[in-house]
Amino acid sequence: MLPVVIDEHRALAFRAWSPGTVMLADRYGIPAPAAGDFLIPQVLLIPVIGFDAAGYRIGYGGGYFDRTLASLCPRPLAIGVGFEIARLDSIRPGPHDQALDAMVTEAGIFRPVR
Repeated sequence: MLPVVIDEHRALAFRAWSPGTVMLADRYGIPAPAAGDFLIPQVLLIPVIGFDAAGYRIGYGGGYFDRTLASLCPRPLAIGVGFEIARLDSIRPGPHDQALDAMVTEAGIFRPVR
């Protein structure tokens, strides 16, 4: 399953993917499945460029994953993926920021401290 940007101010949608899936570049040039039913994920692997011990992340801008996590019910397991060098004391999260359930780096798997 891969994310699909429907609108820059909405949550992400998700479609099934397999090697034969027709892909179209979205507005950012990222290939996404061109058609198919929308699905609700149970787990999301979310890229990070910064993260803290409380499980908050800095992403690539736009707030897509924060909006998505806030809107999905039930909320999927949110696992951040990044590098240990990106660990910060705090990202100073805002009210819209959604915390991760776990973080994976080359140093291991970490659960947030809350």
